[in-house]
Amino acid sequence: MNMNYSHIIFDLDGTLIDSTETFRFCLEYALEKMNYPEPKVADVNPLIGPPILRTFQDVFGFTLSEAKQGYRYYLEEYVDNGRMYKTPVYPGVKETLHSLSEQHYFLGVATTKNETNARKIIKGMAFDIEIDRVYGTYNDGTRSNKKEIITDLLTDHHIRDLSNVLMVGDRYYDIVGASEVGIDSVGVTYGCGSMEELKEAGATRLIASFSELLEIV
Repeated sequence: MNMNYSHIIFDLDGTLIDSTETFRFCLEYALEKMNYPEPKVADVNPLIGPPILRTFQDVFGFTLSEAKQGYRYYLEEYVDNGRMYKTPVYPGVKETLHSLSEQHYFLGVATTKNETNARKIIKGMAFDIEIDRVYGTYNDGTRSNKKEIITDLLTDHHIRDLSNVLMVGDRYYDIVGASEVGIDSVGVTYGCGSMEELKEAGATRLIASFSELLEIV
């Protein structure tokens, strides 16, 4: 494993911010509005990470057009009602990002979250990450694949030497997306994904706390 990375890309939910309860609240709000028979979600962890339109279809059995309506309700609670600004930050994240920024690392975000909202969160949390380096899913729900998001971020910022790039995430999608692009990855074990899931996906390295990143890069 390369120990001299210059570019670090982060997932957002489950990596920088602990969105478990926020996600649960917004999802249940949407399901209730959709008159879903059992809107209470016992275990949200497996549902955090995959594109939400897919979740509405695969897990709750909605059609695509119903899923789009569900997503609108989700956003109503998340954005309009301001739930997204109440999400806690994981320990050590702010300090570590600040330290990396001071050392002139390129810091970016690749999330399957809506890009507009992801940028608002990064700005609202005052993370040391430049807003134009925060990439996510488009407003119409397209570009929801991790590989595409990472690729666009690298391409737009003319990052060609992939051996210097590291992806940090908590789910299978982050690790596999990194692998498909051809970059190393670090799995964080405190997020929504299990250690088994991250190992199975082929994470280059696992860390139990965000600040451990400073020892790797």
